[in-house]
Amino acid sequence: MKQSFWLTLIFSLGYLVLALACLFAWEASNPWGHLDRYSGGYLFLRWVASLHSLISSRKVFRSKRVMREWWALDSDPAGPSWVMALMVSDLLVFLAYGRWHPLRVLEQPGFQGAGLGLYSVVIVWQAWTDSYLANYFEREESLPLPMNQGPFRFIRHPRYAAAILGKVAFALVFASAIAWLLAAAWMYLLIRKISIEEAHLRTVFGPTYEAYSRKTARVLPGIY
Repeated sequence: MKQSFWLTLIFSLGYLVLALACLFAWEASNPWGHLDRYSGGYLFLRWVASLHSLISSRKVFRSKRVMREWWALDSDPAGPSWVMALMVSDLLVFLAYGRWHPLRVLEQPGFQGAGLGLYSVVIVWQAWTDSYLANYFEREESLPLPMNQGPFRFIRHPRYAAAILGKVAFALVFASAIAWLLAAAWMYLLIRKISIEEAHLRTVFGPTYEAYSRKTARVLPGIY
């Protein structure tokens, strides 16, 4: 299982290197001209988030069973393939930002700064969520109850809530119509995953999950 951890680490960091390379404009007089405070700040925050997520969840890789639960492969085996496809599509946003002008109506310091600020909040929320989620999966005993500590006290899917807001922040930072289209695609995928996983969790936890569901929202209290 250590091999799986290192492969995941290499993939996560390698993806960020590839995203950085997409910002490099070979033909420009200043090839790194679009590695600015917004794109550079976003990539730095994403690097920090990736490291924290992997380090906090390293014990999850101790067995195939726990890994399958962590990646929700039992409930949604096709999910990771769609996630990978959208991650590859996200590289188009970096590529466009490094070579062509974004939409000028969106390329405003106020919008881009707001996106970077939102992403900073998302990273903190995501780190909080990962810490509780990793601790839950690291326990050796069986898991008789749904996760209901930390951010899970407020919403049932804080990780997916962070992912949705993160994609909104991504679109704001990179001032890109492509990023907004991808944000919509990500939202559709994540809402679909929520529905699939909730059906699985109701099967696993039964009435306990039903009681937990009545007390919490899925991703946004009072709305969804």
